[in-house]
Amino acid sequence: MSELGFGLIGCGQMGRSLADSITKRGDSRLVAAADPVTEARQQAAQTYSALAFADYRDLLSHRDVQAVVVATPSHLHREVAVRAAEAGKHVFCEKPMALSVADCDAMIEAAGRAGAKLMVGHVLRLMFPWWRIKELAREGELGSPFCVSIRRAHPWTGGGWRARRELSGGPLFEVSVHELDFMRHLCGEVSQVSAYGGRFVQRDADYYDTYLISLRFRSGALGQLHGGTTTAGHFYDGRVICPEGTLAFGPEWGTATVQRPGGEPEPLRAEGRTGPIGVDWEIDSFARWVLRDEAPVVTAEDGRAAVQLAEAAYRSITEQCAVDIP
Repeated sequence: MSELGFGLIGCGQMGRSLADSITKRGDSRLVAAADPVTEARQQAAQTYSALAFADYRDLLSHRDVQAVVVATPSHLHREVAVRAAEAGKHVFCEKPMALSVADCDAMIEAAGRAGAKLMVGHVLRLMFPWWRIKELAREGELGSPFCVSIRRAHPWTGGGWRARRELSGGPLFEVSVHELDFMRHLCGEVSQVSAYGGRFVQRDADYYDTYLISLRFRSGALGQLHGGTTTAGHFYDGRVICPEGTLAFGPEWGTATVQRPGGEPEPLRAEGRTGPIGVDWEIDSFARWVLRDEAPVVTAEDGRAAVQLAEAAYRSITEQCAVDIP
């Protein structure tokens, strides 16, 4: 296969961003786009010179589509990914992989049966400063992190399907799954999750609008995430403490510092990487995996693990207990 034909399933903002990355590649093209919303699919078809389908199942029957990007509402990920794999298509699925571990397992099993490749789009770890933090922290000169703390909260502006937990998982799945994935990416597998949460602002919501999640990693490292929604304002910052220094990011997006013992904080710079970052990086990796069998930068197992942590946090809050991760 010299050229990879993509089908886009879900033509919202994230779907279009992924489609932009596809069209930048010389060895890939967007063949078709599917969305039940007429305006969304027609706009995508016009922008990318692609065929338009109202029903994604019609897209799956197109012979020139070898791979699909699943950018539907989260509760549909399992159904679409399983059907795509059964149709013989390779699958790139936007995060969260699904809204339960059981759904993730069904997706992995379907891909395995069909011999299809399945990758999940956890883009945060592929953006600056987060990819650079990983280089210095776990794999580089600062040594393995032993404490990670992150705060991320903002007004919840998601309407429609994002406003219902059964469709989106709420902000814990829709947003904080990024940070859960990143913390595991830094510190390895988690052994225990303990969380507290409540509904303090959005009284009519059926999800927790504020939560504190503590993680104990198998390495002995500790992690904490403060996430959720607020009535006003926005904050996003974090600290990664290592034996040979501390990395800090925020409060401005894309800014970070490194402080070594006895020194002052210094701006962290994007040194060393010459390839794509962010969405371009994940699509590049997926295409290379399909076309050249190069190992993907994020795996389906990574996607499952992040969902497992979010699911465990919900259980810990609801049952008021710590949850062990097998």
